[in-house]
Amino acid sequence: MRIFFLGFLILCSCWSTNVLAKSPQKIRLLFEDRAFDLNFRLYPNLLTTKPVQHLVLGSRTLSLPSLVLEKDTVLFPLKTTFQPVVSEIELKTLLEDAGFLKDLDANPVEINFDTKTDNITFLGHPAVEYKFDFSVLVHLVNNALQNGIKNVRVPAQKQYSQVVVHPDLQEKGIKEVVSIGESNFRGSSWARRKNIVAAAKIMNGTLIKPGEIFSFNKTLGSVDETNGFVPELVIKGNETVPELGGGVCQVSTTLFRSVFYGGFPVIRRRSHSYSVPYYRPVGLDAAIYLGQLDFRFRNDTKNHLLIQAFVEGNNLNFVLYGTAQNRQVLAEGPFISEWKPEPKSKYFETMDLPVGEKIIDAPGHPGFTAKWRRIIQRNGKKVKELFESKYRPWPAKVRIGVSQLSEPTKAKNLLPEQPLYEVPQ
Repeated sequence: MRIFFLGFLILCSCWSTNVLAKSPQKIRLLFEDRAFDLNFRLYPNLLTTKPVQHLVLGSRTLSLPSLVLEKDTVLFPLKTTFQPVVSEIELKTLLEDAGFLKDLDANPVEINFDTKTDNITFLGHPAVEYKFDFSVLVHLVNNALQNGIKNVRVPAQKQYSQVVVHPDLQEKGIKEVVSIGESNFRGSSWARRKNIVAAAKIMNGTLIKPGEIFSFNKTLGSVDETNGFVPELVIKGNETVPELGGGVCQVSTTLFRSVFYGGFPVIRRRSHSYSVPYYRPVGLDAAIYLGQLDFRFRNDTKNHLLIQAFVEGNNLNFVLYGTAQNRQVLAEGPFISEWKPEPKSKYFETMDLPVGEKIIDAPGHPGFTAKWRRIIQRNGKKVKELFESKYRPWPAKVRIGVSQLSEPTKAKNLLPEQPLYEVPQ
């Protein structure tokens, strides 16, 4: 009986010189349009262990099935190790806190329309729910833990809150949530926050006709005090100066993300010349500047689109309403390449500071290329698009106090050649 049992194990098991692969410290869960990191250092309670038995066959070991054997029931030495597995309770709690297990039974979003003024108002914000088999997710995570896999694609179906729409807007095809884009502007100054809110307010309630090419700059209009904008630092040539509208790129970036995940054709989009922390994950930003840089996309549906823009805490959200298309959008990235280290800091003399005192006007950043792949699945066909963003290495710009200015020197290639509504942070 012992010989037969050993033969059965050999037929049903795989030989291995190292059955326990080194577990990754972090596993990234990839949903349809969102990524979430399971960081086991930050959340140590996510991990637990289970005993695994092995037959010791000379220099090799043979993993046994999930059962416990007594040492006197086998012919070869028996070894027990402990395999890392995810705690199902802790994983579920973490995903609930992160908003992946939201309950959409809350009150639906209401979209109202004033026929006299053509004014559109929103009551509520849509929630997103990801439908997936939790037991399958646990299996995928455990497999990743045991085999050193760092990225796990979660087979999930995305669903949005129900929407109650005014009949006049329903006739235009405004029926449901089509896509959502979001960004975080934590750490922004008071002026930057005010400009973000002002630009989002202008975009909110905008209707886009079928086939229309939407222009961010045209919709934004004049960036002046009458529209709620205030001066904030921007980059112009080799100078960092206060200008109305600093921070508006947060709004164009967030709208771009809703367009990206909605699968709409992007007509014009340019990334910033340098990586800005407000726009993580990198590679999904859209720089604008009136008269020079614009963000444009096409409504390729046969119905209108409606924009809802709102701020919650440090988060900016853009929602596109319309008629859902028979297409699924998957995003892969960012893929980082062409890494260049941060250059040496550049110092500029000033007599406005005490001698020797230094002030960093703009921190330095490394340069790199970030790529995202957008895969649009429709009617059994896949269309792949590559979005590439090239970020220059950025030297820190530092002012240093001196008693007397030395011979002035020209600083070349320190700043982007075009003005932008941003300053590196």
